[in-house]
Amino acid sequence: MPYIITSLTTKSNYKLRLIYSNGSEIIVYFQPIISQSGVFAPLSNPEFFSQVKLGEDGRYIEWNGGIDCCADALWFEAHPNDNLLSLSSIEYA
Repeated sequence: MPYIITSLTTKSNYKLRLIYSNGSEIIVYFQPIISQSGVFAPLSNPEFFSQVKLGEDGRYIEWNGGIDCCADALWFEAHPNDNLLSLSSIEYA
């Protein structure tokens, strides 16, 4: 089942409040990712960070410059036990 984000709100200290189509709400804290630098380094600018928007059909969030995060990945980060696909469930031929 794909997870769909229906609403997002920027919060202080590099946090986003995401509402999913199933009515669930999560708060995502981006500071740990930002501090690793790399592709997410531009998000350290609070003005740039606040320019986040929903991607097509709520399947991801995005910033200008090609920075995006998948709705499913954000969901599973907050709900790791919901991820039914694990290496132990894969059958090898």
